[in-house]
Amino acid sequence: MSDESFDEHVLDFLAGGLRPLAMPTGLRDRLLSTASGRNRLLPFLDRMMALFDLPEGEAQGHLHSVDDDEAWEDMLPGVRFRDFDGGPALGDAHGGLVRLQPGEAFPRHTHVGEERVLVLQGELVDDQGQHYRAGDLLVSADGTSHELRAEGDREAVYAAVVTALVITTPDDDDDDDDE
Repeated sequence: MSDESFDEHVLDFLAGGLRPLAMPTGLRDRLLSTASGRNRLLPFLDRMMALFDLPEGEAQGHLHSVDDDEAWEDMLPGVRFRDFDGGPALGDAHGGLVRLQPGEAFPRHTHVGEERVLVLQGELVDDQGQHYRAGDLLVSADGTSHELRAEGDREAVYAAVVTALVITTPDDDDDDDDE
């Protein structure tokens, strides 16, 4: 039997016989607290474990540290970071978290080795106008350059794995064209 064989009037009749359920006390508050509380980033736990080659408890600790202001170091105005060691699969690469205040940017940089970025919160836009939202994975190849800016009125937080990077300016990319 296909969905097309149901008569609209029969469905309306059946739906009219259903009674609404009362919402359990406190359910709304519990749901809202998980969306904004300490555990709000746990949906990214498996991806953090894979990205950084970390056991569950360690990856969870890094996600929980996002709201701990003392866990972060200032890099530039509006840009903070947390550097940490990943597991053996990272090799020479470095792992960390980056926080960008609304409108602030991680400066333009050139990658030495591949960079992998997992957006955890907010929205990023690169200097080509490409937008990335929570859950998006950005992979940048060795030798490529970009800038990442927090878009909108919310702080952006992302996890990054990078071998090395060199802070550049747009003019640095053009220097090779002059030779």
